[in-house]
Amino acid sequence: MSKGKKIFTMLMAATVAFGLLTGCGSSENSNDSTDDATNETETSAKDGASTLGLTPLSERTTLSIGFFAGSAHSMPWYVADQMGFFDELNIDVEYQSFTGGPAMMEANADWDVCDVGAPGMLNGMKNYDINMIGICDNEYNTALFVRADSDLAAKPDDPEAWRGKKVLLNKGTTLQYMFMQYMNSIGITDLDEYGIEIVDTAVGTCLTAFQTGEGDAMCVWNAFAVEAEDDGYVRVTDIGEMGLNNVSCIGATSDALENKTDLVATAYQVYYKTWEWCQESDENMQKAKDLFMESCEDEGVAVTEEVVDRLISEFQCTSLADAVKVMTTEEDDRNGAGGKVSEASNDLFETMDFFITLGNYSEDDRQTIIDKGLVNPVIAKMVK
Repeated sequence: MSKGKKIFTMLMAATVAFGLLTGCGSSENSNDSTDDATNETETSAKDGASTLGLTPLSERTTLSIGFFAGSAHSMPWYVADQMGFFDELNIDVEYQSFTGGPAMMEANADWDVCDVGAPGMLNGMKNYDINMIGICDNEYNTALFVRADSDLAAKPDDPEAWRGKKVLLNKGTTLQYMFMQYMNSIGITDLDEYGIEIVDTAVGTCLTAFQTGEGDAMCVWNAFAVEAEDDGYVRVTDIGEMGLNNVSCIGATSDALENKTDLVATAYQVYYKTWEWCQESDENMQKAKDLFMESCEDEGVAVTEEVVDRLISEFQCTSLADAVKVMTTEEDDRNGAGGKVSEASNDLFETMDFFITLGNYSEDDRQTIIDKGLVNPVIAKMVK
């Protein structure tokens, strides 16, 4: 069985709220059925065949992953590790775990590749020259909640109901993007005009704080959003309902792309091929769900089988072929200026262009991403 070393670097607030683990731990799985399946992959490796049809690296190498705790788009990494797919390919795995994109980007020196939402990727591009090498999800379950007995629950689309309200959300993330888009949709374009205060709060802490009576509304995602529903809070809207593009990305540091190119290319393929493996049979999908639950429990994120079923059913990962296509196919830049960019760039820029209207980024920042080639197709072209 593959042994992945977990190095948990969670935000302290999330640690307090959910008892997230800190320090080092083993990612070994004790589930008998998974052990049996892993033994099968180890046998095939000895026979010279990789389960995913990939060529092992020539030397034993360690891959460090920026891991998004409690998110389905981190699930393929963990499944591949626990099922022995990485081990077959001569790769050991370490995890650096986070509950938010900005913190993950700040700690980029600790990982080679990551999965992260578009706002986190934009933060990494601007401040650390992080490269987007793929799209791995479109997170629809990013939602705005209010209390059932509040005036906001009665009239959520009435701008006056929002006057003077406090909203708990993690700034600079997709949560802010979703909330501001909803405000715009009901006619609020200036929060200050209505006295609306955004309280910058880590995602896990949002739910805990809201449960204790803080704030009038909150924005959370993934397992936290499902738990909020279970607690009886009213889902006002979400990314899916609003029809917004909310891509999540696979990223790589410039150092990893330059000095660990083969490792990154192999990890890229493992990610998408593992999701393809999950879909091959009901048995494989159930193993993936069991391992995702195990991962959440290891990270201190409370989930049930029903929550896991929902999160996996909402996971919008593509096949490897489609992932390569969006990175290598060009189309008109959505800004209408006449330039050409990749399909993946336009997906990312949909989020960025909105943040530009808020003043979080500038047109110069956008052009820098293009000029530096930070939506980088080099890995996709290698495996095409």
